[in-house]
Amino acid sequence: MCRIYKRLGFLTVGLLTGFLLLGATLTPARAQVNQIPWDQKNYDQLASADTSETIPPGTHINMQNWQQYKKFLPYGLWVLFQGTQHWKLPADAELLVAANKSFPLPKKYQQDTEKYASQVSLVPNSFGGLSPKGYVAGLPFPNPSGPNVGMEIVYNEYYAYVPYLITTYAHDGFNMDQFGNSSVSEVREVNFKVKHLSDPGKPVNIPGLGDVFLTYNNIVMVPEQSKYTNDLVIFYDDPSTLGETFVFVPSLRRSLRLSSAARCSPLVGSDYTADDERSMSIQPPIFQAKFQGFKKILVMYPTDGYVNKANYYQPAWFASPKAAVWLLRDVAVLDIRRTQKTAAGYCYGSRMAYIDKETWQPIWMDLYDVNLKLWKTGPSMYKPMALPGTGGDVSTGGGGPGDGMYEFFDMQNNHLTFDIQHDAQINENAPALYQDFQRWGTPAGMLQVMQ
Repeated sequence: MCRIYKRLGFLTVGLLTGFLLLGATLTPARAQVNQIPWDQKNYDQLASADTSETIPPGTHINMQNWQQYKKFLPYGLWVLFQGTQHWKLPADAELLVAANKSFPLPKKYQQDTEKYASQVSLVPNSFGGLSPKGYVAGLPFPNPSGPNVGMEIVYNEYYAYVPYLITTYAHDGFNMDQFGNSSVSEVREVNFKVKHLSDPGKPVNIPGLGDVFLTYNNIVMVPEQSKYTNDLVIFYDDPSTLGETFVFVPSLRRSLRLSSAARCSPLVGSDYTADDERSMSIQPPIFQAKFQGFKKILVMYPTDGYVNKANYYQPAWFASPKAAVWLLRDVAVLDIRRTQKTAAGYCYGSRMAYIDKETWQPIWMDLYDVNLKLWKTGPSMYKPMALPGTGGDVSTGGGGPGDGMYEFFDMQNNHLTFDIQHDAQINENAPALYQDFQRWGTPAGMLQVMQ
């Protein structure tokens, strides 16, 4: 669900009218809260990756000692510990630090990086941003540096490893308001990547599919009144080309094409927008990124108990040590904003993104509104998934519906969105039903959803 690729299996709505609200309530007027302004000093305080300071495995971070370790925590986690907002950690909350471990990228992806990375560059575009040139497969910038280091990291995240096919059934997603009222959804997700592949036995580009790069298909199974509502997002090879979004409406027995320019449209009932899918599903050529440095940050990592909702602190649904431990890892911190030419009308003034330096997956986001007041914050926690036919390689994040836990706290509207995913199926391990690209990756295939 999630890199959406959907880090959450909720549907893009935006311009749809009332019949697509699926029983959920769209974001109301913002509550009166103590708004937190963006402040560079908060991010300057984060520990540099080259510091000799560390946190011993076995350390318990709690309400009594968290400020001793705050330099190793994402800023949004400071806010949850401080307890000044509606969403806060309970008094007994603690983080358990564990020994770090390595999550190597898949071998074929590494080979493609060695083969092709030297020919990739960034060139200025008409939006006032930077576009990739010469990208084929693998990691485009294995050693990001220089004046464009921020955008090189953004493109590393954009082109991070994604398998040809990944599908999951999202059992445990819900949205909650400040009163504890929740709306539950269950979603089948089927995502394809058909260009720039690094999967054994697959060509770099699947022939016959035109300019399609990625497709994300989400079918609502619960609640019953929304069953078979089907959302398809198609991304094209040129990242400066807006993707297309289609929604199949069971009551109409047809699909509707939505405005792909509505990047701030909510996902039904949730606190995510189209640009928050995949934790970060932005269109890189229309953004700029200021590199804050490589930092030493605690990253949430799942235990076997992460699938059990009883292992999360209430009422914030924050992972306890039974659900997650925390690994001290090198993380790039970026201040990502629309270019001056494209900023008008956009919902976010700043996206403070925390990108893992080994997997190039987003592990936390702090999102600020147009007035640079903290709006949303939260983690993306990934469980490494075995890649079939690779002799032990794993996918972390999966570029879409992938095993893990994903959460956003809306600090201005006092909402939260929470999702647990497990049992993802990748490539040849996916059932035959989901192997058909024409069925799951095209608007014509949406008409078969009720069969």
